[in-house]
Amino acid sequence: MGAPGDAPFQWDFVTPGLPDAAFADAPGFSPTPMEQRVMLLAHLRPRADSLVWDVGGGTGALALEIARLMPAGQVHTLERDPEAIELLQRNRERFGIRNLHIHAGDAPEGLQQLPAHPDRVLLEVGRPLRQVLDLVWEALVPAGRLVISTASLEGLVDATDTLGRLEARDLQVVQATVHRMQRRGSQARLAAAEPLFLIAAERP
Repeated sequence: MGAPGDAPFQWDFVTPGLPDAAFADAPGFSPTPMEQRVMLLAHLRPRADSLVWDVGGGTGALALEIARLMPAGQVHTLERDPEAIELLQRNRERFGIRNLHIHAGDAPEGLQQLPAHPDRVLLEVGRPLRQVLDLVWEALVPAGRLVISTASLEGLVDATDTLGRLEARDLQVVQATVHRMQRRGSQARLAAAEPLFLIAAERP
């Protein structure tokens, strides 16, 4: 695997935004870009003692960012891919995180593994999943926040339609595109990461 090493990683700053290169990765698995992670965190607004669901944990970059910012809280991530789960475990150990709990499974069936009544939920939508959104919304406590990320227009439409039907408050939709400078020889250019739709809402 293309891991940066398993030695403990030290981050001495109060800001979120761990460097992408700090996370273990593998072919087909890369962390959510740092700039997009910071934006997702800003819309999630976790409290110091929040109970967070992260449905679709991937490499765990965002879940680890949340967990390290709220040591009195708990983050429970649900991931179906065995290789991604291995990366989650490696990254959790590398950052010395003890309040991130990993559950193997797929939504919606795997949601029953997670502790009840989260006040913050992150949901990665790769395809229209109205049933999952309904179940997550039912589990979320009143005034709890839901942040959805999706790269597809179908996921965006499905999420906003469903949240409208559920009468969500403070519904916000943002398209986040990150461009970073890359050098090829003497030339510098801006290269774009995959665009991301961010949908944030609060349960009444």
